[in-house]
Amino acid sequence: MYHAAQFCYSDILSALQGFDDWLNRLGVPVRHTDRAHHALRVLKKAQQAFLDRTNKADGVSKSDYLFGLTEALELHDVYCAFRDHPPQQLRDRLIRALSGPVLPEAETATNRDGRNVMFELALGAEWRLGGGDVDLIEPDLILRMPNRSYLVACKRPGYERSIKAAVRNAASQIRSALSATSVDHFGIIAICLSRVLNKGNCYFSGRYEQLSKHLNDLMAEHRQSWRATAFHPRNIAVLFYAHMPADWGEGLYRLSATRIGPTLQDEEAHRNLRDDLSTLYSEKDGAANAAPLHG
Repeated sequence: MYHAAQFCYSDILSALQGFDDWLNRLGVPVRHTDRAHHALRVLKKAQQAFLDRTNKADGVSKSDYLFGLTEALELHDVYCAFRDHPPQQLRDRLIRALSGPVLPEAETATNRDGRNVMFELALGAEWRLGGGDVDLIEPDLILRMPNRSYLVACKRPGYERSIKAAVRNAASQIRSALSATSVDHFGIIAICLSRVLNKGNCYFSGRYEQLSKHLNDLMAEHRQSWRATAFHPRNIAVLFYAHMPADWGEGLYRLSATRIGPTLQDEEAHRNLRDDLSTLYSEKDGAANAAPLHG
């Protein structure tokens, strides 16, 4: 199952009209060669292609087109969620998040920090737009719900073999953060698998159920390694997340899926987490968003 939300190119462009002014107010340098502005140019070309009644955006490869539009939607979410957020929490992260190569397929170990940080912002934006109270503080995010709060450490491994180390590193971050909190604070490790599943040079032609199965299979395989990880007693879950462009023949979609794996056997804590996330997402057993784009 998935939840579909439809966007118009023109609506996204209209919503982002104040983007450069926002960056200026935050003290973030406006660089028209960065990833964000490239994504906006791709979006404008896509809109023009729609107006011209052609399925080709002039001078844009399909890989560039698909990922440019996907990142434009991500940028739209971050801007809409955090445009009134305290500058001191945003400035440094945005400077980092807008860095890196235009296309994800050009990422290397030395230039991938931008998309790593953008995952933190995009996940926080997703929750905030769903009604959550999100702050951009250590370890990476804090999600405040009416009866409890969640400290979230975000990781974006580049390879499947790196998942174990990512979980272990995040667990260490959360151990330190939770040690200074009250008993109504819990930990979540958020692992973005977008790069693992798609290096940025293809699109996903399957349905949500197939993407969800990928996440479930990876979680089943890697949960065995969690037994050797020193989790804080209140670090209750590992979240596997992926989003990527999908082409189903009837339009371009940004497809995302989330799966939660418990780290401890506290059934009440896990039930509370499921209840809290169900208020942010439409699906009780996880979450998916298929966002079709049109002119």
